[in-house]
Amino acid sequence: MTIDLQPLVMPDGDIVYTGAGGGGKGGGGGKKGGGRQPEEDAESLRSRSEAIFVAVLSEGEVQGFEDGVDPLTRIFLDGVPIKNRDGSFNYTINAFYTGSSANALGKGSLIPAISASLPSLIRNNVTGAVNSIVVDYRVGTQSQDPMPGFDNIKAEQGVGIKITKLIGAVSRVTTSNLFNRLRIRVGIGSLFFINKENGDVKGSSVTFNIKIRPEGGSNIVDANQTISGKSRGPVDFEYEYTLSGNGPWVVSVERITGDPTSTSVSDDLYFKAIVGIIDQSFSYPNTALFGIKIGAENFSSVPSVSADMLGIKIKIPSNYDPIARSYSGIWNGTFKTEWSNNPAWIFYDLLTNTRYGAGQFISESQVDRYALYPIAQYCDELVSDGKGGTEPRFTFNAYITDRGEAYNILNSLAACFRGMLYFSEGSVVAIQDTPKAMTKIFSPANTIQEVDDSGTVTGPPFSYEGTARKARKTVALISWNDPADTYKSKIEYVEDSAGIDRYGYHEVEIRAFGTTSQGQAQRIGRWTLLTDQLDTETVTFQTGTEGFFVLPGEIIGIADPAKGGKRYGGRVIDATTSSVSIDQDFTLLVSKSYTLTVMLPDGSLESRTVLNGNGATSAFTVNPALSAAPEAGAPWVVQEDADGVRKFRVISISENEGKMTVLASLYNEAKFTATDSATELSSPRISLAKNQTLPSVTAGSIVLGTPS
Repeated sequence: MTIDLQPLVMPDGDIVYTGAGGGGKGGGGGKKGGGRQPEEDAESLRSRSEAIFVAVLSEGEVQGFEDGVDPLTRIFLDGVPIKNRDGSFNYTINAFYTGSSANALGKGSLIPAISASLPSLIRNNVTGAVNSIVVDYRVGTQSQDPMPGFDNIKAEQGVGIKITKLIGAVSRVTTSNLFNRLRIRVGIGSLFFINKENGDVKGSSVTFNIKIRPEGGSNIVDANQTISGKSRGPVDFEYEYTLSGNGPWVVSVERITGDPTSTSVSDDLYFKAIVGIIDQSFSYPNTALFGIKIGAENFSSVPSVSADMLGIKIKIPSNYDPIARSYSGIWNGTFKTEWSNNPAWIFYDLLTNTRYGAGQFISESQVDRYALYPIAQYCDELVSDGKGGTEPRFTFNAYITDRGEAYNILNSLAACFRGMLYFSEGSVVAIQDTPKAMTKIFSPANTIQEVDDSGTVTGPPFSYEGTARKARKTVALISWNDPADTYKSKIEYVEDSAGIDRYGYHEVEIRAFGTTSQGQAQRIGRWTLLTDQLDTETVTFQTGTEGFFVLPGEIIGIADPAKGGKRYGGRVIDATTSSVSIDQDFTLLVSKSYTLTVMLPDGSLESRTVLNGNGATSAFTVNPALSAAPEAGAPWVVQEDADGVRKFRVISISENEGKMTVLASLYNEAKFTATDSATELSSPRISLAKNQTLPSVTAGSIVLGTPS
């Protein structure tokens, strides 16, 4: 994973701003210069110092850097690795430490980065070139050691006031009485004067006094400081002092040099901030940390810092190898703690973890782990990556940094494996849109129709609604993070050319949360468009007690005579394992083949070939024999070739006065094969203009392509 580093501790040194707008020659050469060109002193206010940066990587233990990979090749400054994979260095590395708790190196894929900048400071009393880099990290164990050199506690109190002789001293009181040291940050807007005689631009100086005393006490620090040199732009300076006694502390800055009286002099002075330091080491148990010290001479500005590391360890099945993505034997329901980017097990961990998840409210016994097991296996199945290789069908590589509603976050995570969650009888159940067998069958015989007071049926058993033409998306723009380009966001383009011709250009934009694979982004786009084009109808019906056993995500069969032209389902009158008597004659045609599907006593469905000859019959002879004889009243349906029964995927179930209302959408299993079909992928680009001519590859009715 790639984790961009967010500051936790203030820097322990200074980085100089070299000045904005410098270099221009002074004016005023004039007559007394005899025509000579004015001269300007070089920029002299430069710092040679370092910035210290500490970031929290994770709440909980992470796997760390990939096994067998030099960590320095996975740490980036402004997108450039400290060390190249050929062994050469882009920066001078002084030390790389992995404390006692940071020696567990693992494997896996990376997490997308976001940009973050180091805080910037300067110190005027640091001498010599400081161009080295020191790196340390901790993986977040309970017993980890502090990181030496990164363990001070710092708190910054902003001031941001211009200091003039006229207004006198500016004072501030620290926010804590626990500080062992204080750093006083002052800054100049620019520092120079212009010789009016010849136009030369020269350096200047400004003197000021820093006073520190405890509240109600006398000064322990009373020091005059002078900044001398030349700068066209802003430069900051820090002055560090060791404290004695008890605070809170009153810090005053007073200008000694007189205020400028001419525009030829520029020496504005600012009281920028107070940085309090507590000299105490903290190990931050169960928190993964990353620390880096960067020499200022390496950079003209403060660099962004990012690192490719393997993320948090989670609970995974004890028989699961997350690297090989294999499951051995029969799972006994127990877990182990290891790294994995399988979204199903990340979902389970986030749902049950008591530190950062919903585990304080949901116990492991309330989560159907066995329903997640086949979902996770489906995620791990290898499919074409569109580049001549294979990859897991679904992976999740991202980090969650913001607090949010648990239900929303969990559903967003479930969407990564084409799933959703629901609550049933005190349990949390996850479902997934995958190829499934039909588990329930319905016909007018086992539905409830609306009747008036006289008993006359007033409505059909099944009510249908189709999707609007404009709601059928024909172009998908999938946003994903590209690991080959430092995890920058890219747009993957997927279009349904036949759909565009039929319905027009209807675009949908999707942020593929946790997706770092172009192939996975393509599959998301294909599945989205195929779902819109194939799942174009919903059905609503009412049923009795049978509806209590219908669950969201199940595939049901509906034999509706209004759609099929005749009755294709009913109730069983009597049955053996080889013969089933039904409640109405059914006419068989010699030109057709027939399949009987019937519910067995255990609630499962079995389908068998009908052996009867042509003509009307009320008793089907089937082959091979059923595994058990259906009970009287069990539902049955017959498929005539491929007609008679339509499959729907259950969306929701609701109860009202003992009646169960079922809402389901049309189900077409062909979309899954089309979604996983191999597609040749080209290099991604950042953005896409509409209606461009694009290279494409045809896969079924979906035309797929990535703009080059």
